[in-house]
Amino acid sequence: HIESVHEKIKKFQCSHCSRSFSYSGDLKKHIEAVHEKIKKFQCSYCSSSFSRSGNLKTHIESVHEMIKNFQCSHCSSSFTRSGHLKAHIESVHEKIKKFRCSYCSSYFTRSGSLKTHIESVHEMIKKFKCSYCSKSFSYSGDLKKHIEAVHENINYQCSYCSSSFSRSGRLKTHIEVVHEKIKKYQC
Repeated sequence: HIESVHEKIKKFQCSHCSRSFSYSGDLKKHIEAVHEKIKKFQCSYCSSSFSRSGNLKTHIESVHEMIKNFQCSHCSSSFTRSGHLKAHIESVHEKIKKFRCSYCSSYFTRSGSLKTHIESVHEMIKKFKCSYCSKSFSYSGDLKKHIEAVHENINYQCSYCSSSFSRSGRLKTHIEVVHEKIKKYQC
């Protein structure tokens, strides 16, 4: 007891390096772990193996994420770290229920989106009016598509009526469907 505890005498010298140990068991563990690379602790999920059980546990927790102690209270997701859970809640759940439509209970992340939704869907407000005809639209993108498709780039005029089209395929379909003059298969 005096030699090993108080005088720190280390009788067991490693033959591979300069380290010495007070107990033969410690020397044996050292040789197995450092010099012989004996890895007794095999991961059951992959081919990795470790010389210490603590290293295996750390590996499983970090690589395979088997221990997910942080459960989301909003859904079934779970996480290995509290920071990951917090980021999940902020990015997925906290944006959802901020702005609710009183007409249909739809949810929106921004007040502007809710306002546009109410005006265009429930109040039927169509702010974007076509300068070529009497049509109006709830969204500027819809007006733009209308102008491009109906009023601009008109290159293909129907020979049977006053309809015109920006693409030859649309004219062909129009003639086949409306005028029924062209049959697909002629004898």
